Amino acid sequence: MSRRSPHEGKGTAEWFVTREVARGIWLLAEPSHVNTWLVEGSERAVLIDTGLGIAPIRPVAESLTSLPISVVNTHYHFDHVGGNYEFEEIAILELGASLLGQHVPRAILAAYLTYAVRLLESADLFRSLDGAFFHLLSRDSDPRPLPREFDSDAWVIRPTTASTILREGDRINLGDRSLAVLHTPGHTPDCICLLDDRDGVLFGGDTINTGPIYAQLADSDLEAFAASANKLAAIADQVSMVAVHHFGRVIADRFLLSEVADGFARLLEGGVDFRPARDCLDTPVLEAKFERFSVLLPATSG
Repeated sequence: MSRRSPHEGKGTAEWFVTREVARGIWLLAEPSHVNTWLVEGSERAVLIDTGLGIAPIRPVAESLTSLPISVVNTHYHFDHVGGNYEFEEIAILELGASLLGQHVPRAILAAYLTYAVRLLESADLFRSLDGAFFHLLSRDSDPRPLPREFDSDAWVIRPTTASTILREGDRINLGDRSLAVLHTPGHTPDCICLLDDRDGVLFGGDTINTGPIYAQLADSDLEAFAASANKLAAIADQVSMVAVHHFGRVIADRFLLSEVADGFARLLEGGVDFRPARDCLDTPVLEAKFERFSVLLPATSG
């Protein structure tokens, strides 16, 4: 990736896709990369994660609501905290607070940019096949060229400091709705999901996905992941839909929660076949495929 990449697109305002998916809930997608969610109550709003930091996210969020906005991070990873520095109020689980101040290695960002280029190089063929046969692509999922103002050499994830520490069972009050904090470790120790108590929308962070679920990282824990999946499946009757933070199917029905819990149970039992794969940082992994998602494990597993 160079500063004058052939994959440069329009300005930073064109990087995001936004739409209201439920009353007072907006998707802010960096299509095929990461999905951020803005939730508005009667008194204030929260931005659940802040994306990659490739383009400023605060002006986009502020164009959708006139209320004051604070940030809640579902966990500390770079693709969920890239725009944190734009905000004064940041909340995260206690286990992740110190990690917000850590430097993200240049090698990780370079590997992700390589993945982004490969994604764009594949997009034209995928669009052609999708238009002819499958009809699945939408603005939510169709990847966009990197903004022309984006300088890949200067891209960093700025360290930030949490202003609020979250714990299991906390409620984030927005006025006429609140978000319940659910500690769901597995992807990382500090992962949380958030349940909207007014409309039953579950924000899944990196615990629930409609593509690969990452359990292969150095601080991932398969048994903790399975327990978290069971925890979410147990409250499925309180959930109207799942707001997903990665990949193109940005909304999932609540039945995915039970499917993911069943998948992790099978993994622990050892009754799952694996295939070799690579994650978004080009790390070799093993992938267990299920009907509506998959789980990635370290290449030394299985």
